[in-house]
Amino acid sequence: MTYLGNKRALLGQIGKAVMHVKKRTGKQYLRVFDAFSGSGVVSRFLKAHASFIVSNDFEDYAAVIARCYLRNRSSVNFSALSQIVNELNARVADEPLPKGFIETLYAPKNESEITKADRVFYTTINARRLDNYRRMIDGTPSDSRDLLLGPLLSAVSVHSNTAGVFKGFYKDRTTGVGQYGGTGLDALKRIKGKIKLEIPVLSKYECDYQVLQDDTNKVADQIKGLDLAYIDPPYNQHPYGSNYFMLNLLVHYKRPDKVSRVSGIPSDWRRSGYNVRAKSLPLLKELLHNIDARFLLISFNNEGFISPDEMRAMLQKIGAVDEFSVRYNTFRGSRNLRNRTIHVTEQMFLVERR
Repeated sequence: MTYLGNKRALLGQIGKAVMHVKKRTGKQYLRVFDAFSGSGVVSRFLKAHASFIVSNDFEDYAAVIARCYLRNRSSVNFSALSQIVNELNARVADEPLPKGFIETLYAPKNESEITKADRVFYTTINARRLDNYRRMIDGTPSDSRDLLLGPLLSAVSVHSNTAGVFKGFYKDRTTGVGQYGGTGLDALKRIKGKIKLEIPVLSKYECDYQVLQDDTNKVADQIKGLDLAYIDPPYNQHPYGSNYFMLNLLVHYKRPDKVSRVSGIPSDWRRSGYNVRAKSLPLLKELLHNIDARFLLISFNNEGFISPDEMRAMLQKIGAVDEFSVRYNTFRGSRNLRNRTIHVTEQMFLVERR
């Protein structure tokens, strides 16, 4: 999934931190808490090292992703699931359903004559397939829906006419009219590739798990006896609820009542307190105080509201701190890229409580 803050590039360092915790605790498998699960990549990685995982995020799409990809393989009837996927793929193009709101609101009315009035997030065919897949999924057995929605959300992200977030779509730089691939006609194979439902690829590792969907600061003190908590809060003013509104629309599949004029963003998205500069540090202090875990692994971007020096000063009051960092390319779809460095650094802090 194309996702700002996706921690796939950090998994090597996270793995080293986990091995250190296992050595210090003398445990082969840990009780862990992924406090801001997002795309779920860290929770899935931790299955190999966990006896129990709690995965939390207050976004609806994140909860679906977690419920899908944390499922233990032994609990899934893959033969029945494969039959459902094959049936939906066979029906999707010809299902006699009325035009859905994804096609109506987020694809051009006429691809050969796209106008400034059109939103161009998807090809017309893919928008129609998304509408049809989503409505057909509601008719499948309830215990299969998350397993179907998880891969569909990935397709929603991958095949969009965007740089990875849904604040806007690619346009012709000269005319300002939506255009697949933008002025440079970039990534057309990805954008125009036909959306097709897939069976989710689940981890070969199994463990007990719990998926929560709540404000992390509210639930943290309810989870007891943790060995490790991974904490990766939003680091700036850009909320995931608006950046990834399309994912939530597919989860609920309810036509929004009120949307923004250009991008069609619904008005009911939620902002985290961590997206507010004045609240970010106090909220993190509160969270760290309330988590019942011997080890804390905090990940924070060096461009975030909390400076590395502020982070160090706070964490050193809690316990012994090991620090490491990972440098990666700045998000290339950023509107203010000219004013930013080419690379950003993810600061990671492993804290062992005193």
